[in-house]
Amino acid sequence: MNKKYILFSFFLLLALLSLLRPSRPASALPRFETIGSPSQLINAVNALRAANGLSALAVHPILMQTAQTQADYMASIGTWTHDRPGGITYTQQLLALGFPLAGDLSLGGFRAENVMMLSNPLVWNGVPVGWQDAAHMNTMLSQNFTHIGAGISQGATGYYYAVDTAAATGSGQMQDSASGILTSVPNGAAQSASQYMVPVTINTALPNGDVRHKVQYGQSLWSIAIEYGTTIKNIQALNNLGDDSVIYQGQDLLIQKAATQPAQPTSTAAALVLSTPTIAPTPSISLPTATVPSATIAPVELPASTSSSPSKLLVGILIVAALVGAGVAVWLIRDPN
Repeated sequence: MNKKYILFSFFLLLALLSLLRPSRPASALPRFETIGSPSQLINAVNALRAANGLSALAVHPILMQTAQTQADYMASIGTWTHDRPGGITYTQQLLALGFPLAGDLSLGGFRAENVMMLSNPLVWNGVPVGWQDAAHMNTMLSQNFTHIGAGISQGATGYYYAVDTAAATGSGQMQDSASGILTSVPNGAAQSASQYMVPVTINTALPNGDVRHKVQYGQSLWSIAIEYGTTIKNIQALNNLGDDSVIYQGQDLLIQKAATQPAQPTSTAAALVLSTPTIAPTPSISLPTATVPSATIAPVELPASTSSSPSKLLVGILIVAALVGAGVAVWLIRDPN
């Protein structure tokens, strides 16, 4: 009799445990995504923030510019670095471009940057190994940074990625100390860093009106679009690239159709002014900046879409437990001894 009650209690306990056992949350499920555009890289970072209960960082055109020029620069020299051409610092570059950087500017202000170099395109299914230390996680997960930008470029030695984050002043205005920081910028260094790109030779229209460009070492969609006076989205549409901004050396791109005269270049400065929207800043607090990761990257898990598999498993366990419990009950009634 005692054995029957023990068995019955065991199966009831299993049923209760199945009810109490938490199902695997959707945020723990892996997601695999090949990062082919800066927007995808930004989305991956903001998804990581959402998984940690943080609000998304707002995209800022100046940070998009600093990140893209850094990716282009790394592609041209064949290695990852935080250094800018001409001896300018990241802080000086932000201030020179007009970003209202918060924090003690003499210490660099509240800004951080993650960079990496890979032999193949980044497949994001979690935080890359080189970015998993505290400093690099702070670049992506700090509660105090307000804005983000990203850049991707391809060179002869691989693919280069940059993520720039920063905090804007609460007023949205440049700090008074910014002028002192900018006076120490070497002559011409700001323009060299901000407009850095491998020179792009403008091609004239073919007899059929098409303007085509063969990608050279170190060039990117960003630099090609600027020089031809068009946009990255237009080039992507003409060449069926989707949102992919990674191009390769020797690739033949259609820049314009039905051109009646040679394509005229648009100055980098003018293009940036016209394409720069106004972004409202938010208050910020000081946190340390990030250091450089190694060039070796391996994937780990990142949140993804919700799955119903755990719920189905739970229902199955409950059905089995109920059937077993009912059988034991009938057994007890028919054979009370």
